[in-house]
Amino acid sequence: MRKLQVAAVFLFIVFLGIGAWKASQRPLWDDEHYSLIRDTLGISYKTMLLGGIGEGNNSPLFYILQKAQCDLFSYHMPEDWAQEKCGGVHAVDQIFLRIQSVVFVSVALSALFYYFARRNSLLVGVYAVALTMTSTLFWDHWTEARPYAGWFALSTFQILFLLRLLENKADQLKNNLRCLVLVHLFLSLISSISIVQITVASIVLWIFQRPKWFWYLPLIIIPMGIMAYYYVHAPRYDFFFVNGPIELINANIPKDRLIIIFIPALILFFRSYRRDWKGYLENKFLVYLVLMLGAFGLVLLKLKWSQSGQRGFWISSRYFLSLLPAGIVGTVLFSVYWAHAFSAKVWKTGVVVFLAIFLVFRVYKTAPMIFKGLNNLLVRQEN
Repeated sequence: MRKLQVAAVFLFIVFLGIGAWKASQRPLWDDEHYSLIRDTLGISYKTMLLGGIGEGNNSPLFYILQKAQCDLFSYHMPEDWAQEKCGGVHAVDQIFLRIQSVVFVSVALSALFYYFARRNSLLVGVYAVALTMTSTLFWDHWTEARPYAGWFALSTFQILFLLRLLENKADQLKNNLRCLVLVHLFLSLISSISIVQITVASIVLWIFQRPKWFWYLPLIIIPMGIMAYYYVHAPRYDFFFVNGPIELINANIPKDRLIIIFIPALILFFRSYRRDWKGYLENKFLVYLVLMLGAFGLVLLKLKWSQSGQRGFWISSRYFLSLLPAGIVGTVLFSVYWAHAFSAKVWKTGVVVFLAIFLVFRVYKTAPMIFKGLNNLLVRQEN
């Protein structure tokens, strides 16, 4: 265990360095610039806490942390940014403003590695990180001075603590519940859309774990009250679809990952439905994933039904970002099950080869984004 902890800390440092470098390469873009001027530096802490942020998502956690960071270090933005021009490259300022997101994601990746390396093997931990690093949406928001990286990280922590609870380790029940409560409170302060994953996680706990009733007060009732408050006080904007609902879901859980989840899920179902199907962690997580997909499907149908014309803001795949870690964790769980589902060596080898090909395919799909920052650096050096 000690070696795995050291490896996780080492990975955190590596990801922190890569994230800081990546943050320095990409100029601030419009949304980051707008939220910095209008919603971080332009209003008080009190206004933030009372729901006065001018974003459709006015949950204050990201903006409070960014404002506290700016106040602590007496930050002053470059002159061209202050004049509302965000195209200039200021590497140190970009790292400073994006470091919150970089730290959040670095911790999440290290935690993901540590959980699966400890539960299964070092190779599986590396596989979990590789799946994350080959997710297009992950690269979009890893080093962005917006709430999405924090939301991704907190969603990852929620899933990992939920898995630990579903493992039925009685001696760790209270500690894991306390951690999950804390994560739910932070989720309620980072995005009102978190109501979906908080509700689903609470339902899954009720189905499989049945904690005492008073745990549901901090697990779901208080977070729902917080999110309802900010939703009521959020400005109202019109939204329209550019991409269809299926495409928005697939941006977070690609079709190839759904195949890797549901093929072994069918195998496990037929093997366990006459036995104690609740005894398999994979089955428990599958219930969580199906409920998440169903809940977001209903949200998308509601948005589609209420759409009026092509005005306002287009509905982005990042609004469903909590599905990204759910798809990653589901892919890892069912990949491991699939690799051990057959006793014959030839079948095991075939599954492993298939998973390797799948991972190479994901690397190919995300390679342009992975090497984009490197290309930008080389071009800048040539000039």
